[in-house]
Amino acid sequence: MTKQHNREKQTAVLLSAQQKRKEHKREQVFRAIEEIQKSGKPLNFPNIAQVAGCSISYLYKWTELTEYIHDLQSQKTQQLNSLESKEPGHHSLKTLSEVFKQRIRELSDENRELKRQNENLRGHVAEIFELKSECERLRTQIKLLTTPESSPKVVSLNSVPKNSDNVALQNPSPEITRLITEMGIKIGVRLKQEIAKHEPEKVKLAISAFQQYRSHNSIKNPGACLLAMIRDEALPNVPQKAITPVEDEFERWYRQAIESGFCQDIPKKYLPVQQGEILVRVSNDEFLSGYELLSWRIAKAKMELDED
Repeated sequence: MTKQHNREKQTAVLLSAQQKRKEHKREQVFRAIEEIQKSGKPLNFPNIAQVAGCSISYLYKWTELTEYIHDLQSQKTQQLNSLESKEPGHHSLKTLSEVFKQRIRELSDENRELKRQNENLRGHVAEIFELKSECERLRTQIKLLTTPESSPKVVSLNSVPKNSDNVALQNPSPEITRLITEMGIKIGVRLKQEIAKHEPEKVKLAISAFQQYRSHNSIKNPGACLLAMIRDEALPNVPQKAITPVEDEFERWYRQAIESGFCQDIPKKYLPVQQGEILVRVSNDEFLSGYELLSWRIAKAKMELDED
């Protein structure tokens, strides 16, 4: 009896200790679930077993714990689904995105419409400029048609010519007439009109140019040639003055004096002349100007003495 009693007592103690461990482990599992929910980690068996300090198989032994965990997981899934299906709020990103997209579509449509109107306006502007040009052309044409001067005039053959015609056909001066007739040229209407357009002196110069040209060339139509020269106000060629021996001597010596550095290089036309004698600039450092102004003959003699 005593042994059996002790055995029963030990069994009761073991069962009580086992029950306490079971309750303690259960409390650990519940605390682990709460901790995982607060941290936001996924509520699954591996995470619960790691936080509670037990194995995954241990959790599956407890039917009530397994069902409890599954219930929590299904509730979490339902909450997520409800959040996704929930209508977005007034200030949610989804709502703002839709608003912006709609606004972009409206602005794009408005931009296309403005472009279309702009193209139409460009066409109208082009038409306006074309009409303006046409109006200017018609206005000019009307002005020409309504101007009295543009209307054709009928002149009688027996009518007396106006003063302007008399001026155009008036006879040249006696001197010009003599110069032309001496060359055997008849003074016709066209020649009279051309002579009247120019000054008498220019006409005389043109006649001299014609005489000079005629003396060296054969002319088939002298009247037409003279008319052209008067119209162009031709000038006679002036013969060049022949170089005298003295001038030729000066040119040769002056060129040699400049090349040797005896005289400064001054063009002949800028050299002064005194009593018909050309003065040259002879290089001389004793003068402040750096040269001495001498008659070219004296300078030539001095140059020859220096060479000796």
